[in-house]
Amino acid sequence: MGSLDRGILTGFICRLCSEMHRVVLHIYGEEGIRLSISDKINRYLSINVSRSDPLPKTICKNCLERLENQHRLVMRIEQAALMLKGQRRARVGGNCYVSLCDVAGTSSNNPPIPK
Repeated sequence: MGSLDRGILTGFICRLCSEMHRVVLHIYGEEGIRLSISDKINRYLSINVSRSDPLPKTICKNCLERLENQHRLVMRIEQAALMLKGQRRARVGGNCYVSLCDVAGTSSNNPPIPK
């Protein structure tokens, strides 16, 4: 497989796990830019990558998969938060806060909610 120095020189070291891999994706290559890899790393991980830093600019398949899973999870959470806020606004518009409705489906100022 070669020495660690050779791996760093030829770009086979993953920026995230620092392991040598035969197949890596260049963070700032065409595919890396299309996938917004540097943006995702900077947003979701406690490290920052840039074109000008002296560290490897490649990511292995396993780390890329984990990064994409993190991205999907955050997108799902953000969409759920927007949906829940929208539902809350709809309830507020109907003059009924869930926390103010009692078990019978009434609030102090509103008629019973049909079941």
